[in-house]
Amino acid sequence: MKKIRLLSFTITLLLISLPLLLRGQDKDFRRIKWERKAVAPGLMWLSAQTSINDSLPQNINVLIADISRRELEIEYSSRKNTIVSQQASSSGALAAVNAGFFNMQSNGSVTYIRVDGEITDPDTAQIWNKKLNMTGSVLVDTAGNVHIMRAMGNWWYDSHQEFEDVLVTGPLLLLDKKKVLLPATSLASDRHPRTAIGTDRKGRVYLITVDGRAKEARGMTLPELTGLMRALKIRDGVNLDGGGSTTMWISGKPFSGVVNMPSDNRKFDHEGERPVASIIIIR
Repeated sequence: MKKIRLLSFTITLLLISLPLLLRGQDKDFRRIKWERKAVAPGLMWLSAQTSINDSLPQNINVLIADISRRELEIEYSSRKNTIVSQQASSSGALAAVNAGFFNMQSNGSVTYIRVDGEITDPDTAQIWNKKLNMTGSVLVDTAGNVHIMRAMGNWWYDSHQEFEDVLVTGPLLLLDKKKVLLPATSLASDRHPRTAIGTDRKGRVYLITVDGRAKEARGMTLPELTGLMRALKIRDGVNLDGGGSTTMWISGKPFSGVVNMPSDNRKFDHEGERPVASIIIIR
């Protein structure tokens, strides 16, 4: 009987303390002191080396694009995975991050992807299995507006041709400023390097990288990444491929334009880019 009461008390304590803990984490994110640099008209770059929550170090980069002045596009090659800096520079981009989940051995996307109104990899796009983590999507309509929404079936994307670019990804993190229930997976609960995309109420787009797998940058869980997005006042947000893929590139910057610390070489430097199948670019 005492064990049951103790268990009940512990559960009650957790239910009371967890919301307070999460609110405390959000306050930590709001205290980040950002270094701000204008990349070009309509494109701002925020960066910070900071500590959050349990004093673990973080290295964070954010691009904020005014879509009324800039264009966002998805670039994709099903034939050969290529590092972000090469893909971005060859496409004439102003800035870029890595995008969707992909097959490291045989190349190409492992989720539905459409670019410039065409499915360039029909086998993958049609037969991919919707997995627990793939709960969101990024869409760019013919007017250039960016939308983040729940993942739909292939038939839905096929029947909505007003979206020129479509990428299924996940997990979905925020919808209309509300936290989305995350899947109970290690992708959500473990700390990793992260790449994400979000939009705010003004239609601006946020491209985010969080470095990890180094003593100088420990990475984030997806609840922590959601807290960062809320501190940036993002309305809708979704996780992209992270880990060793996480890369942010800005044209004309040192280290071939790589401004974060990609971790695929297991070093805290700018040299650890991983070849990927798709990127999100800002023109």
